[in-house]
Amino acid sequence: MLDSANSNLSGNDRARRIIGVLLSLLAIVSALACGLVAWQQLQRYPRTDDAYIRANTIGMAPRVFGQIVELPLVDNQFVEAGTLLYRIDVRPYEVALARANAALLLVEFEVQALKDAILVAAADVDTTRAQIARSESLVIERQAQVAATRAREAYAADYLARIKPLLIKQFVTADRVALAQSELDAASADVAAAQASVVNAAAAVVAAQAEVLSAQAREQQARNELGQVGDVNARLEAAGVEVADAQLNLQYCEVRAPLDGWVTNLNTNVGEFVKVGDTLFSIVQNSQWWVMANFLETEIEQIKVGQEVAVYVYAYPGHRFKGTVQGIGWALYQANGATSASLPDVKPTLNWIRLAQRFPVRITLEPFDAKYPFRMGATVTAIVKTDGRDPMLEQLGLLGSPFVTPAAEFPSSGSVAPVR
Repeated sequence: MLDSANSNLSGNDRARRIIGVLLSLLAIVSALACGLVAWQQLQRYPRTDDAYIRANTIGMAPRVFGQIVELPLVDNQFVEAGTLLYRIDVRPYEVALARANAALLLVEFEVQALKDAILVAAADVDTTRAQIARSESLVIERQAQVAATRAREAYAADYLARIKPLLIKQFVTADRVALAQSELDAASADVAAAQASVVNAAAAVVAAQAEVLSAQAREQQARNELGQVGDVNARLEAAGVEVADAQLNLQYCEVRAPLDGWVTNLNTNVGEFVKVGDTLFSIVQNSQWWVMANFLETEIEQIKVGQEVAVYVYAYPGHRFKGTVQGIGWALYQANGATSASLPDVKPTLNWIRLAQRFPVRITLEPFDAKYPFRMGATVTAIVKTDGRDPMLEQLGLLGSPFVTPAAEFPSSGSVAPVR
């Protein structure tokens, strides 16, 4: 009876051993199968969860300084292109525009006055040149008078010299000699007067020539002050630029949304004094979304531009979005070997374990459904449908594909953004 019990016990031990061996074999086979499946999936469909949703952002910074008087916004509000974002106190810039317009009017009056001065100076030049011509003709006339008076003087002197000997012989009277002497003196005086008139006429010519030079100088000075360059007047242009600048500054007091998007990081309020270039908030563009996914360099060979990508957003579990590979990054910054003081900075050590680099892959997203809006910075998993290495299990029909199920219908790019 004891032998029978021992034999039954031995039979149970053998059965347990057999079951244990079978279970162990099954576990090993299952582990190998799972490893093969995972390997095939990774080889066929490169994936990464080091990926984030991106969008274009525009920092809204004022172009003029001043106090905010209107801010019809709240943080995270959706705005359409052309929506008023904020308004800066316009009064100082209205005064600046009025001042610039007044300065433009003054410049216009000054330009007209300078043009008139140029005309007057040119007329003075013409008038003075005419005076020079008259003075030169008068000089010639006076010189002719000098010649005539000298001829009379010579005649009177000759006459006096002829009649003086006759007085001794009493052929002429003393009165006749005295008269001849007076005529000679008068002729000499006429010569002196004629010579003086010649000098005066010559001086008038010199004075007129100096007046011509003065008038020409006034004309040139007026032209220089006028600032006329061809058909353009520099003074008017400068004043016009000041007016245009004042008008621009006045327009910059009212800031409107340049595109559709969401207001984010609003850190200002009505009454705050803002400076030029200070970013008050940003707008996240609504029309273009993409994923920046970092893939291992060992996977880059399989990824091509235009390939389909399955994108899973952590915020929406189980919902798949469709993407397309737009481009692959061409460069990464390398601290080891970077230039320092014009020389390469190479570290003296080398790690035995070398990690594969990750290159950014840009994946464009199709417009989202209003029920599943994208948010910039959201974490996603990106799986690329490649033509890569031999998908053995898929060919055998033993492995599914994340791309078999068609993607959900996406609205057009003009869909209204969700209101939140």
